[in-house]
Amino acid sequence: MTPYLALAALLATPVAAETSAFGCAFTATQSALPSVEGQDGTFYRVMADLRMHHPMEDPVIARMAALSAALAAQGTTLIYVAVPTKGEVMSNLLPSSAKDYQFDSPTAVLVYEDIIARLSKQGIVAPDILSALTQADPTAPPFFKTDFHWTAAGALLAAKAIAADIKAQPSYADLPQAKYTTTPGPITASFSTMRRTLQNFCRLELPRVEAHAQLTAKTTGSAEKADIFAGDAAPQIVLVGTSFSDAPLANFAGYLSQTSGLEVLNYAVTGGNQYGAITSYMISRDFAAARPRFLIWENPIYNNLAQFGPDPMEELITAASNSCTRQLQVEKTDPNTLTADLRGLSLRQDTSILADLGADGGRRAEFRFVTASGITRTTSIERSDRVQSSGRFFKSLGTLWLPDLQTLSVTFDHPVSADTTLSLCNLAKEPS
Repeated sequence: MTPYLALAALLATPVAAETSAFGCAFTATQSALPSVEGQDGTFYRVMADLRMHHPMEDPVIARMAALSAALAAQGTTLIYVAVPTKGEVMSNLLPSSAKDYQFDSPTAVLVYEDIIARLSKQGIVAPDILSALTQADPTAPPFFKTDFHWTAAGALLAAKAIAADIKAQPSYADLPQAKYTTTPGPITASFSTMRRTLQNFCRLELPRVEAHAQLTAKTTGSAEKADIFAGDAAPQIVLVGTSFSDAPLANFAGYLSQTSGLEVLNYAVTGGNQYGAITSYMISRDFAAARPRFLIWENPIYNNLAQFGPDPMEELITAASNSCTRQLQVEKTDPNTLTADLRGLSLRQDTSILADLGADGGRRAEFRFVTASGITRTTSIERSDRVQSSGRFFKSLGTLWLPDLQTLSVTFDHPVSADTTLSLCNLAKEPS
């Protein structure tokens, strides 16, 4: 072979393919979803599964504590489920190249444990899901090989850890409980964007994302126990979260019922990121009408709660507070706009406004504040297509506050009606 042909053959045969069980090459450098191949055909995302820094700053935890307290004051216990990464849980199958990305398993575990400890110190119920998932049977891995979601085995382990914390709450004993049983159904394949992306860089077929579908059903009636706080109409558990909670093969909501003995209503939103599901639920009329005894908020640890600034958390705290009791006098200034006179009102930076279209369907509200000196400040709230369009918008004054606010105009993306209202929400001061 001539030197030219030898060089061409070398360039045409990626070195990575020699060490891949599936003839994969360039998976770590492709732009769509950089990933590394570990043992037994287990793949890890570079940007998420090998990430060492997961922001959870003290100010964020303080606002989480405020949310938990606001919910508790109305009879709801918040349970925050920080889902660990595949790299943290299945570090035993990582390739040696994981070190090239500065991934260190003991340090990653410490980072996760520190976050859980700091949440717990502030009174937030935060189960240690990492410890639970690392107890998985080696024959039943907690995550799929070619996908980043947990398997039914992983979801069951997580549900057991969460149920233990639920049963430790004083209100649990007052709830009517039932027995739920899970039975395996037919083997079912699930679409996986990760697997499809990786397959483009592999010669052999990658392991499929498939498993027995798990079917959970109530098998005995609930015991008769008085729900002394919330009443019979209140949901027992509401689950809000990401695709981890919504994935059919995981059966996470079903396992929560099985392990807790309580009924679970699943409001998870695939693709909703950290706030999509919980915002969709807590601004809904369902939440306003009947609050759950337990609100489980599932969120992967790599989803930064500060990513979108303070507004999403402030809206949740206001929605939880049940403090929007003072309806403002308004006038209709155009088909989509109501205007209120703010003069004489005691407004603070922690004051919020509830703009309620009065019907489902609204996805956008623009708030326009004008001061006596003529300063105008405008902001808006817009719901994505993945969030329920309840027509309810909670806006904290925050940095919009000025001491001489005079008028507020709210313009919706739908015509206003006699049911459209603007209300003042004065939150209670947080305990020192």
